[in-house]
Amino acid sequence: MSQAPDPKPAARRGPTALVQPMRRVLRAGLIVSLVALPIAVVLGYLVDGAAGAWGAAIGMGIAVGFFAITVGVALGTASMDTATLGVAVLGSWLVKMILLIVILALLRDADFYSRPVLFITLLVGTIGALVLEALVVSRTQVPYTESGPAS
Repeated sequence: MSQAPDPKPAARRGPTALVQPMRRVLRAGLIVSLVALPIAVVLGYLVDGAAGAWGAAIGMGIAVGFFAITVGVALGTASMDTATLGVAVLGSWLVKMILLIVILALLRDADFYSRPVLFITLLVGTIGALVLEALVVSRTQVPYTESGPAS
């Protein structure tokens, strides 16, 4: 009896050692973000009223967006060689820094948000995303070897 061919060849799925943890990071990040955003907005409001709430929302939005870009790039390049993955992740870092500068430049003269709340929320959100990613990846069990297609 023959098995039906896998609709997604191994080369397109990417190595389990990268894809499995990154999918878990994405799932956990989405859940944590959905919980953290309203908490940050409420805390921002308590600190500085509506301006604090806007600062917290913008800060969390940037942190979550940057987190999503990193995970998306890692998953998108998982089936490529390690050098390409590294270049893509570093390139995404450069894009994120440029985006941050553009966003901050656009907000420079705006007074509807609290700059200190935005900064603190962005800092806490970014550190939180990094800690979450490290915890999920370090606790994900993946095989040491992967089997290739049968000859």
